[in-house]
Amino acid sequence: MLKTVEMSRAKKTAGIAVTYRAGKGDMFGTCPASCNLNDSGKGAEIVDNEYLDALLHAKPKKGFSFTYSHFHWSKWIDKARAIAKTVINYSADNMPAALRSFVLNVPTVTVVPEGKWNGSKYFHVQRMDKPASTVQVVRCPAEYRNMSCNDCCNGEPLCARMDRNFIIGFSAHGPSKRKAASLTEQGGCYGAQGNCRIWWNDTAASEQPDEDDGEKLLRFVKSLPVRAIIRHHVAGDIGAD
Repeated sequence: MLKTVEMSRAKKTAGIAVTYRAGKGDMFGTCPASCNLNDSGKGAEIVDNEYLDALLHAKPKKGFSFTYSHFHWSKWIDKARAIAKTVINYSADNMPAALRSFVLNVPTVTVVPEGKWNGSKYFHVQRMDKPASTVQVVRCPAEYRNMSCNDCCNGEPLCARMDRNFIIGFSAHGPSKRKAASLTEQGGCYGAQGNCRIWWNDTAASEQPDEDDGEKLLRFVKSLPVRAIIRHHVAGDIGAD
């Protein structure tokens, strides 16, 4: 099930188009059951390849399109590179996993404990393949500036860049941020909290006759203005329900 919003009013995504994706009657139905943030006991086991194809083409004319996935990058990176339209960021569960994907040129983001920043906009971590080298972890600008994805880097969001030489870090946030930052404890998905949970639940409960998620998504993106920005799946993922 797919919910589309032409112009978000949420603080972080204000001014851009967004979507929510869920299983029928189940918020986590399109998310990998193995995701460290998913403690629902439910979820998808495989990627919905038909939807993935649509998602990768769902980029506004002269605009930007990006999303995040907790499915292992090996399941979608080849298609993402070949099509080179929508940027899928691999949401790594922890820094070691983020480093492993980063060195293979996969657009990578990860959760960072709030205290790790120590007042800075970035920090460096040692590479696993080249111990003498480091990787820069850049903090999401919306965490320390009064801005949204619409304003990020003058309208060219960091997360919408396929080839980049840094990992993007998001501070663990929401009522379950301790779990989100934990390396050993399951749970902490921000999408299952607050207003986002309301929208995500509503998506799971909605009716979508006569077209599948991919068809609905492509129709929606085609209706967006030139140079629009869209963030796919504020909550949800690319799994087959």
